[in-house]
Amino acid sequence: MLHSPVTRRAWRTIFVLASGLAVACGGDPPPPTPDPPQVTLLVPEGNVAGLSLKFIVNVTGCDAVTTLNVYDRTTFLKTFPYATGSTTLELQASDIRYSDPLVGIAASLSLTAEAICDDGRKNTSLPQPAIFFPVSKVVEDPQGGQVYAHPFAIDGTGSTMSFLSCGKATAGGLETMYRHGANGGVGTSITVPFPCNGSTQITDRNSVTGKRWVWTPGSGAFAIDESFALASQTEATMEVESLSVLRDGDALIRMMSGDVVRVSHQSSGGLGVGQTKWRYTRQLEVGNALAAPLVTGDNTVLIASQLPFINNRASIIVEVVDTTTGQLRAEYKKTENVSSTSTPPLPIASFSDDGALVYLGFITGTDQSQVTACVTVGDGCQGTNSKWVRSFAGKVVGVVPYASGSRVAAITTQRVWVLDSTTGAIRNKEQRSVDANGALQVRHLLLPASSTDLFFLSAPAPTGSTPTLPVEIVGMDQQAGSSGESRELFRYQVPVSLGAALDSTNRVWLRTGLKLLQTQPSTQYRSARPQ
Repeated sequence: MLHSPVTRRAWRTIFVLASGLAVACGGDPPPPTPDPPQVTLLVPEGNVAGLSLKFIVNVTGCDAVTTLNVYDRTTFLKTFPYATGSTTLELQASDIRYSDPLVGIAASLSLTAEAICDDGRKNTSLPQPAIFFPVSKVVEDPQGGQVYAHPFAIDGTGSTMSFLSCGKATAGGLETMYRHGANGGVGTSITVPFPCNGSTQITDRNSVTGKRWVWTPGSGAFAIDESFALASQTEATMEVESLSVLRDGDALIRMMSGDVVRVSHQSSGGLGVGQTKWRYTRQLEVGNALAAPLVTGDNTVLIASQLPFINNRASIIVEVVDTTTGQLRAEYKKTENVSSTSTPPLPIASFSDDGALVYLGFITGTDQSQVTACVTVGDGCQGTNSKWVRSFAGKVVGVVPYASGSRVAAITTQRVWVLDSTTGAIRNKEQRSVDANGALQVRHLLLPASSTDLFFLSAPAPTGSTPTLPVEIVGMDQQAGSSGESRELFRYQVPVSLGAALDSTNRVWLRTGLKLLQTQPSTQYRSARPQ
């Protein structure tokens, strides 16, 4: 039977009163819904290069936790055992999904922990960011004190490995070079005669003498032997622009003045200065250096220069000088550089490994450059003396052959372009350059012998004339085949500074803060991020 609205309201009131009387007479109310557990996840060190990534989980509000799952965003990573209280857990390098486009290498993670109680209640922590770069080995505090991250070099292999770096023994003190072993602890040191800074270079160890040359642009150079002792040095007034090493270990130095000198790797007399065996000086014009001199296999050295003359013009020439006598053997005019308003800016230049080609890089627009490959022996860079010309975005600052001469890295302020050395074709994946992060600038290259891999270090823009230290390393690899494309393999940035060097097996080692880090083989990074 239907009731009027007034009647329905009356019945409702009766039911409410009856319920209240039932409670008053001892009836139990339904139990309240239990709160979910509280889950927190903390990453103590948010930027880690290591074998694993540590984090701390704490769960409250459960009699027991039956399951603790860890996720990166929505991707399940691993289930961990959990007992009680704040617990430190570790993600191993193999637990992370680097192939995810949002992750990459170094892994950019957003970690959460999901806890499930024994009664089925569950909850998830707030996300915590973390950067993780997987490496093969970590050596803590190798020197026992702070040294410069760059320059950095490696001697030996395995347990006999040692690391070379620079620093100041005391604030404002003399420049010091350090050598320390791969297992940490205080190493040996020597006081060196010239500054070490972000632009200092340490050459490979010479196979004949076992010596290295250490040089700083605008300053001098010195040689160190296998026993880590000073073996030779330049005169105090000799300002180095570039340095190459002859097969017998002598240094071939292009000076800021334009002269080229050969300095012995062995000192003579009591001052430790190496003998200047010869000096080559142009008789008529003073040339501006374009490239580091290249020592060839027929006892000659190739020297590239730009010679300015009237009407805003300049000639780009290559000189062939005898390494034994310092006498000029031949000279070739490659091209003429013209400017509409002033002396033409210096192009960027380098030689192919065999000296057959000279690569000339020109800035052609606001953010545009080109590289021309010219035959070295012969006048001009047209017709058969021109191999190819390639344009690309950015202001060119370096042209470097690598991969056994099959590739040329065209470096701009912030980009790396990979060119085919035979045709000049761009071999970057999807025709896109690999760039330094943000406002960083490409600063140094690491080129493993006989490898298509390439590594570059990036640094903030210099402050005036003061060089800055790198804070980022980027690794690039290449698909197999003559037309294989290059891509970014990994990228890792630190908040302080880092240096990098190759050991005798082509493995990259990093120095950052008080840590030495041996990276994984490129093949291992490739397996985690297939092409």
